[in-house]
Amino acid sequence: MVVRFVAAAVWCLMAAPAAALAPPPAALHLVVRSADSSSICGNVVVHANAAIAAALRDDQTVEHSLDRLRSIDFDEPTFIQHTGVAELRRLSGDIAETSAKGAGEIQRLRGYAARIDEDRRRTELTVFADALEGALDRQGRIGQDLDRFLTDVAHREWRDGGLGTPLPNPDDTPPPGVHISSRIGGGSDRWDSANAEARATASEIDEHLGDVRRDESHAADLSDAAVGGC
Repeated sequence: MVVRFVAAAVWCLMAAPAAALAPPPAALHLVVRSADSSSICGNVVVHANAAIAAALRDDQTVEHSLDRLRSIDFDEPTFIQHTGVAELRRLSGDIAETSAKGAGEIQRLRGYAARIDEDRRRTELTVFADALEGALDRQGRIGQDLDRFLTDVAHREWRDGGLGTPLPNPDDTPPPGVHISSRIGGGSDRWDSANAEARATASEIDEHLGDVRRDESHAADLSDAAVGGC
């Protein structure tokens, strides 16, 4: 009887249909203009692809920033620390500049959407622009997170005499360009070391990247209908 029960259970498991796997999220990609599209659609494709290219470039820059945040070591010699900080500062500037350019392209898309008479096409382009703008905005905020970390590093350097700088008088005010971070929890005082703050900043940015990818996937789902086939 036990053998029959086990055999029946195995048969039921084999006969049960396999659970359908969820399709992978759509990847953001450049769109191709329809051969018979109008001139306005050609302009839409140009500006949509410029915004998409900005988001994709920011993705690469953010990933590079994460790698640097996870590998930088503030216990290394001073010149190595300065090299890492300078690279992060450049990457932060690149993210800010690229996301701003992408935002400008989104505004141009909205202008074209307002000129489309057909409700469905206007709505599709507007929703696509909303999703892509969300990704670019989140990337811009990631750049701001990285910039706050760099501000904390500068404050720590001023406060503790780190990175090879002289220890200032405790009554001194920070030098020009160094502002105590407004990060929740007290800026650089929130962390035991610059290394700990670098790793924590990387973790925070990695979490924000999930939201960026969701926005990008939503935009990718809409791109062909909203842009490619216009």
